[in-house]
Amino acid sequence: MKLLKLPLYIITNPFDGFYAMKFQKEGKFRIAFLNLFLVLFSYAINNQYAALVVNPQNPLEMNSLAQVMTIIVALILFCVSNWSVTSLTDGEGRFKEIFMAVCYAMTPLILTIIPATILSNFLSREEAGFYVMILSVGVAYFVFLVFAGLVVVHNYSASKALLTVAFTFIALIIIVFLITLMLTLLQQLWTFVYSIYTELMFR
Repeated sequence: MKLLKLPLYIITNPFDGFYAMKFQKEGKFRIAFLNLFLVLFSYAINNQYAALVVNPQNPLEMNSLAQVMTIIVALILFCVSNWSVTSLTDGEGRFKEIFMAVCYAMTPLILTIIPATILSNFLSREEAGFYVMILSVGVAYFVFLVFAGLVVVHNYSASKALLTVAFTFIALIIIVFLITLMLTLLQQLWTFVYSIYTELMFR
């Protein structure tokens, strides 16, 4: 039970909480994964059960698994990008600690997505702004906690952390571009090899 208190403690005392996670070894990988699972579960519930007033998409046509995988891939790419940038700028955080900090920072999302989803079913179109406001507060505080976590994990000043976050997104774009390029080349190579194979088989 003590392990589950740290994510909630981070909400009210982010810098002390992340300090305890990193330097006092109170952060646990399994709790980080639990936080991530709860966010993914909440997001899937939101996609399926948010009212049509705020979610005009047909739930039967939505692929929750694909959307969940998109979040996981984005999380991994962000952590890899941040680790690669901070390893060149004297950052003290390891990949595991970056991943844990981001997952621990997700607690506000867990606390806002489900209540907002439930509330959406009782709102009129004119009141939909309350739903957006609740989600926006959760996302904004999540972003702040991620920033606080990176400051503590890497032992950076606020200005240096902001700079490395900017470079992190640049690195992320480069990584996505390289992965896309590699997949395109592999697809073209496969098409070329398959066409040769087909040609030989029909001769």
